[in-house]
Amino acid sequence: MERIAYRIADFYNRKFRVFARIWNRTFMLVLLTFLGGRRIKGYCVGRVADITNEDRVVMVANHRSFFDFFVILWINFTRTRISSRILFPVRSTFFYTRPLGVLVNFAMSGMAMFPPVMREKEKRAFNRFSMDRVLDELTRPSTVIGFHPEGRRNKNDDFHQLLPAKPGVGEIAIRADSDVKFVPIFVVGMGNNLALEGWRTWFRARAFPIDIVYGEPLDFSDLRNRPQTPELYLEASRRCMDAIAELSEHQREHGRLKPRPRRQLMRLFGA
Repeated sequence: MERIAYRIADFYNRKFRVFARIWNRTFMLVLLTFLGGRRIKGYCVGRVADITNEDRVVMVANHRSFFDFFVILWINFTRTRISSRILFPVRSTFFYTRPLGVLVNFAMSGMAMFPPVMREKEKRAFNRFSMDRVLDELTRPSTVIGFHPEGRRNKNDDFHQLLPAKPGVGEIAIRADSDVKFVPIFVVGMGNNLALEGWRTWFRARAFPIDIVYGEPLDFSDLRNRPQTPELYLEASRRCMDAIAELSEHQREHGRLKPRPRRQLMRLFGA
């Protein structure tokens, strides 16, 4: 199933790029507006004002929800000139192992959740191919890649407490062309239950804000002249996480969503 799903996604992203961009700019924009538009607020969006539709961009964000990059896209679509041709490397589980996952990938992103990342130890050799595929995509104008340097969802009660960086995005930062723009983003407030998120948007928008803070594009020029090693990749990834941590502090000072103690959260949800 994984092989079939990969071939479908690969073919679609090679042959139907234009359709994917139209899908994201129409259906996905409407869906995101319904699910979160009234709650989403972007901070410091002017920091990416110089990025155009033709630029190649890697967005690096913290990871609280399966839908973090989807709400980021709402800001991209409505307040920036960043391209709508975007790819999110995603765990193969569900999206590439089940027929329903393939359908969800198409419906939710126009097959943008690509390429897959394997978590099983015996399959991890495939991830080298996925990394090379991401770098190949970044040679094309108007391409945006979404990465989570933490590597997995952060389930800490305090959303300002970030997980350690993984080296994957650091390797992309070192190996990609120097004019690829790496934009750090901090996002918080989106959950995993889409039905609940829609209800919050229309009936409890003030109680459940979604805050998104954009950072200045990062510079890795001082690292690219050094020998490429796993340690160097990790250092580049940590630079991404340090930038996200600074944006987290901006949200702490200026954002609408504040951390709540677990007991307060349980009362809020009626638990």
